[in-house]
Amino acid sequence: MNKSVILGIDAWYPQVDGVTNVVKYYRENLKGEYDCEIIAPSYGDALDKEGERKYCAGVFHNRSLWVPFIGFRNSVPSSDRKLKKLLDKSNPVLLHAHSPFAICGYFIKYGKKHDIPVVYTFHTKFKDEFMRVTHSRLITAVMMSVIMRNIKKLEYVWAVSASSAQTLRSYGYKGKIKVMRNGTDMRVAGDEERAALSAEINKEYGISPDERVFLFVGRVVSVKNIKFSFRVIAELKKRGFSCKFFVVGGGEEIEPHKKYAEKLGVSDSVIFTGFVGDRGKLRRYYARANLFLLPSVFDNAPLVMLEAASLQTPSLVPAGTSSEELIKNDVTGYAEKLDETLWADKIEKIFSDTGYAAVCKGCTSVVYTWEQAVADAEAEYRRIIAGHNGRAEEAEEACGELPAGQNG
Repeated sequence: MNKSVILGIDAWYPQVDGVTNVVKYYRENLKGEYDCEIIAPSYGDALDKEGERKYCAGVFHNRSLWVPFIGFRNSVPSSDRKLKKLLDKSNPVLLHAHSPFAICGYFIKYGKKHDIPVVYTFHTKFKDEFMRVTHSRLITAVMMSVIMRNIKKLEYVWAVSASSAQTLRSYGYKGKIKVMRNGTDMRVAGDEERAALSAEINKEYGISPDERVFLFVGRVVSVKNIKFSFRVIAELKKRGFSCKFFVVGGGEEIEPHKKYAEKLGVSDSVIFTGFVGDRGKLRRYYARANLFLLPSVFDNAPLVMLEAASLQTPSLVPAGTSSEELIKNDVTGYAEKLDETLWADKIEKIFSDTGYAAVCKGCTSVVYTWEQAVADAEAEYRRIIAGHNGRAEEAEEACGELPAGQNG
């Protein structure tokens, strides 16, 4: 009988984002000695069933409450007796929280009571997110205090990049942190497949094969800094540089972004597709794009960069951010100081440079699959469990800090 690992998260379908996808891919790729179950908040019976069909099956939906100023449901695990029964029945050997909120606190208490190790992965710059949605330093400070109280109780803390580990340090965490990268489920495409997928997008949107196409994939919210890309396109337009910019994703701020594009006079260049959940259809957009624009300084280790790279599409990211950790400038991607004029200059240089084709090929080298990422996580699980059971040497190795890039 396999050992059980429980993954916990405080948001779920239909509030799909990078972190929910991480948990989904952990579940799908933990195929070795561990059985895996997900605990996520309920969004009501109808949406929970829809999520089982369309997103990820086999999820235990625990009680939740709507949080108005955050805009999604949050778990209330402490009042859910069915959750306790599930954990008791599963007899887990490890609990892994992918959120620092209620489910993390619950795992800490349950783990302490039943002598089960708890891992927490730091994914999101939640301090920035709190300020974005509350516009209140006081509320942000209170929420940060509650969250950090949870994290400081943990022995095993992971971060998805070296810079995200430093962000967690800036929040006041002084314990050991292990860097464990995320992966991508998108396989690397060859030239023929990329050309065929690109042709589909050209036909659907009436785009010339010679048209420069830029792409963003993700939530359409202010922290993603998409409006910066609009300003870059406006600057390029002034210079006579023709392009299309696909914004692929949903979010509560789509209409304000559309109005901003209109205000800048670039609405004819920007195409909002809405959320694209079908991974096969999403591949077409990555394949058609000549460049993936990611001006966000919010993201810790963007999965979308790996997805773009798998379709031979390099990314342009802000210099000095965690996104830049994933690339080598002008070799496997591009980085530039976050300034509209400098980005416009960079883009013009990219497409006048004979080295662009080599960067498209080179960017596939940054692809790190979920099979690799979860295999690394599984190895850490084994070390943590062994150490927790008294094998001190393996325990020390499990909680030791890794430099960036050591995980593959």
